[in-house]
Amino acid sequence: MAETAATDIGAVEEFGDRWAKAWNEHDADAVAAMCADDLVYDEPALRETAYGRESIREFVANMARTFPDYVFTREGYYAETTRRAVVVSWRFVGTVAGTDRRVEFHGDDRLEVGEDGLIHAYRCLYDNKFVERQVRG
Repeated sequence: MAETAATDIGAVEEFGDRWAKAWNEHDADAVAAMCADDLVYDEPALRETAYGRESIREFVANMARTFPDYVFTREGYYAETTRRAVVVSWRFVGTVAGTDRRVEFHGDDRLEVGEDGLIHAYRCLYDNKFVERQVRG
């Protein structure tokens, strides 16, 4: 998506496939590599905006420890027509480490991609209170 608008569906799908693969392989470095050093990261579980590539690397590593079997299933892509931005709709399924508590929920990743092909703003949207209730059992 670096050199094309988000209206190029092939570029959007390739980008989304790399994003999903990195998350589903629990590869914190691969997820972080898709993000810019100046990343602005809004994640409901963090309760406040985080900044920088390291923030997402730490989050992915923590997810893998908390839900060692987690999987994201992509449900759709929604592309912005005037800039390099895309929404990836997904479903999460994972088991809380050391328990048999299964957590399932859906959400959306709003990704704003710079001309360098890296994510500069990542806003993850889901109901964190719903997730917390499932985690607590």
